[in-house]
Amino acid sequence: MKNIVKYLLVALVAVVLNACSKEFIQKDRPYTMTESVIFSDADYIESALLGCYDVFKSSNPSFMSGLAYVVFDVRGDDVVNVSNPVTMQETYEMTVLGTSLENGRIWNYAYSTINTCNIFIENLEKYNCAEVIGEAKVAQYAAEAKFLRAYSLYVLANLYSQPYSINPNAKAVPLRTTALLSSGNNNCPAATISAVYQQILDDCTPGVLANAPGTYNGVTRASAAAAHMLRMRVYMAMSDWDKAITEGNAITGYSLAQDVTDLYGEDTYNNKEMIFALPMSTQDKPNTQMSAAEYFSKDATVSWLDTEAGILSNADYSLAADQRISKLISAPDGSGYVYSLKFVDKAQKLDWIPIFRYAETKLNLAECYANKADGATNAKKNLKDVRSRSIAAADDSIDVDGLTGGNLTTAIYNERRLEFICEGLRGIDIIRRGETFSKHNSLVDVEVAPTSNYYTWPIPDSEKNYNKTLYE
Repeated sequence: MKNIVKYLLVALVAVVLNACSKEFIQKDRPYTMTESVIFSDADYIESALLGCYDVFKSSNPSFMSGLAYVVFDVRGDDVVNVSNPVTMQETYEMTVLGTSLENGRIWNYAYSTINTCNIFIENLEKYNCAEVIGEAKVAQYAAEAKFLRAYSLYVLANLYSQPYSINPNAKAVPLRTTALLSSGNNNCPAATISAVYQQILDDCTPGVLANAPGTYNGVTRASAAAAHMLRMRVYMAMSDWDKAITEGNAITGYSLAQDVTDLYGEDTYNNKEMIFALPMSTQDKPNTQMSAAEYFSKDATVSWLDTEAGILSNADYSLAADQRISKLISAPDGSGYVYSLKFVDKAQKLDWIPIFRYAETKLNLAECYANKADGATNAKKNLKDVRSRSIAAADDSIDVDGLTGGNLTTAIYNERRLEFICEGLRGIDIIRRGETFSKHNSLVDVEVAPTSNYYTWPIPDSEKNYNKTLYE
């Protein structure tokens, strides 16, 4: 945490300047840009909030715009990673240690985001920003920052804690909800996974975010729908299917894109499916070896799709008539490998990063209903909505209407794997259900059960060195 604090002491002004709009850049600036100046001007305050998004996204140099987004697919079983420690070989082989490069990076990036948000939230009150922008906007801005804090905690919870479904009282990660402004205040015990999830639920306030303006059809800022989505994921991790269903049904005004290719690349906001996505620009994008395209694209030659043992080895989920196969997966190269076409801009790294899509809402609902005794009809409806978007009934080898019991649940799980391949969900799905990480192909032979020390990542050694109360 010591290095994080050093970074954040200078970060506030930097992120304000980096997050400027054209109008903000053209404004006359004071000779000295201090906190008191920033939080006394409406445009500066909003730019400070956008700075929180910037840290969440890519200025760390890459948290959710690449590194943390990618790690959950690399931990999963549908992508093959053949690289080196710089590009997550240890993550793929499930051998991450407290000293591993990706471990320390993600921990630091997550807590940098959390602390940036904490600083912003506290400064809204400290400088009485309600007098500048009004109570409603203060509440909205604070809710947006809390959402980013909550999602960062969600990432940490799914890497460093045993699943709630196995042990709700398992030690997870420190809950830092107040700003760290200097070194020497690093002590903070690890909270239980129950407490972490409760904090995430408390931080996600759909009602306050209902009128958040957003940009690009509302998808680049926290919204009520994004808050409902994160709450839905948490309730699913807690196996509270009724509350998860309530959250999912509260998400309205969205629909599935008719062409799956509209969901990826640049400017992915021109559809009604995207709920929350991270935009890229030439001035604001991940650093080298940090973007999704640098892991998953054909040009990267770091990760290809597992056609030996992954979801694409299943004939029902590799149908040529399925648009997700014909439009989003490459033809075999000279070595016989296939790659995702969702992220292709390795050179410029301008692919937008989808965080929440309405397709996930539908498949979340399908899974929730499948876990209820009277939910099969609704489960199949939501499953069919997503599957029929990509494949016509006449070409489909699966009769969704005829599925029952465990076959229905398995079909939903498999549909999630294909629909969200390379979108940062597979590793989360495995761990929230308490399943075994199982990878068996010609390059790796891994079987990591929840009882294994490698099932979750160890808290980095750097944190242990500065946080003396971690395991109290």
